[in-house]
Amino acid sequence: MPLKIVHPHYTEVMGMGLVLLFSPHATTSKRDLYTGQIVEEAALLSKSWAIIAKERKQLQNVGEPQSAEPDLDKSVEDFVKEYGVKCVIAISGAAEPGITIKSQGNGSESEDFLDIIRSGIEPHFSIKPEVDQSGSRVLGLQGNGRSADKLSAQTIQVIRIELGPEERSFRKDQIVNSVADIVGLINAKLGFSDSGQQGSGGILD
Repeated sequence: MPLKIVHPHYTEVMGMGLVLLFSPHATTSKRDLYTGQIVEEAALLSKSWAIIAKERKQLQNVGEPQSAEPDLDKSVEDFVKEYGVKCVIAISGAAEPGITIKSQGNGSESEDFLDIIRSGIEPHFSIKPEVDQSGSRVLGLQGNGRSADKLSAQTIQVIRIELGPEERSFRKDQIVNSVADIVGLINAKLGFSDSGQQGSGGILD
């Protein structure tokens, strides 16, 4: 069983690979519903890293959600640096039905990741892809976007998947399986093997 480390504002799931699954703080409690559980289950299934923000209802004090943001941002940055993460997939909720995919930029690497994610989702769901979003909006990092800029400067691919109410509830199990499959495909594309060893390339071909 992978190690889970519980912090005041978030939980870390220790895994392996070059992909970090991330459940950011949401603006409303309804959008939080099941996203953390989806990220945790997908991380356990794919044996990947994960950072899961506590839901708003779990943050007791009025000012606690705001104080939690810098702590969460730093944890994402530390994971990327310490474990050599090359792709961050943020999973959040949306009020509207369906699935939206957002990426932080252009380029062949970004398109490769988007193609992998689409191929993992489209057999089961319809998606509404959106690209060229700002890094801070995609990742869900707060403040002035410094954290997202740091990740962008390290050529980290950041992709956000927004799930509608039905995708987060009635079809949650399929979402978990799809995300776990996507993590495996991205790790393979990046040259990471199940044995935990990165291939000689370590980057997209």
